[in-house]
Amino acid sequence: MNRKYFIGVGAIIALVALCSFQFSSTPIKSVKSADELLKIVEDIPTAQAFLSDPVPEEDLQRIVNAGVNAPSAMNRQPWHFTVINNAETIKQLADAQKEGMKGMKFPPRPSADGKAPGNPPMPPMGGNRPKMPGGNGPKSGLGDSPVVILISCKEGSEFDAGLACECMNDMANMLGYGTKIASSVTMLFNGDKKAEYDKQFQIPDGQNIVAAILIGKLNTEAYDAVTSATPRNSKEQVVTFVK
Repeated sequence: MNRKYFIGVGAIIALVALCSFQFSSTPIKSVKSADELLKIVEDIPTAQAFLSDPVPEEDLQRIVNAGVNAPSAMNRQPWHFTVINNAETIKQLADAQKEGMKGMKFPPRPSADGKAPGNPPMPPMGGNRPKMPGGNGPKSGLGDSPVVILISCKEGSEFDAGLACECMNDMANMLGYGTKIASSVTMLFNGDKKAEYDKQFQIPDGQNIVAAILIGKLNTEAYDAVTSATPRNSKEQVVTFVK
């Protein structure tokens, strides 16, 4: 495999690890070697079923630290993170999202063999994971995980916020948690009740929610994250090496 590939992956791992170690000396859990770190970051599955076990405060701090220290253009750090780990609050948000999504139409999803589109429109998610046709398994959403981290920023800073989001996502996985990055929450938080949600969750003035990370221990008995996943494009389809 191309040497530059490993250098790139190694740089990401070093960045995320440095972001965490700057604030904590607690060793990363469930990781025994650099090779394990490489494998974790190289192929992070999207979690579709979580356990209700709480995420310890020290782990939440490490995850957030990775986002706080993420790279950004001119080091402007144009983001804000809102950590929600109250089960009742998350349930209320999930219920509000499902209510708001009633009657909405969703684009067809790729079929199990990778040929698009094949499956019927995707129904609302969150607290109710319907099994999808085509062997793709159930889909999680807001309301399924014990922790939700909201990422917000001003318009035009979405790329920087995305870098912070990915750093936190990587750290959570290296700590042994499952994650899912969701953008559908933007319809809830930036909708008709935006002013109300901004006040409740202390979103800075002028910022919009651009994504959320669902975090929790994987419920491995509910589904297989690998075989249930929608097929991914091959590396040959999406990567060009210019030598």
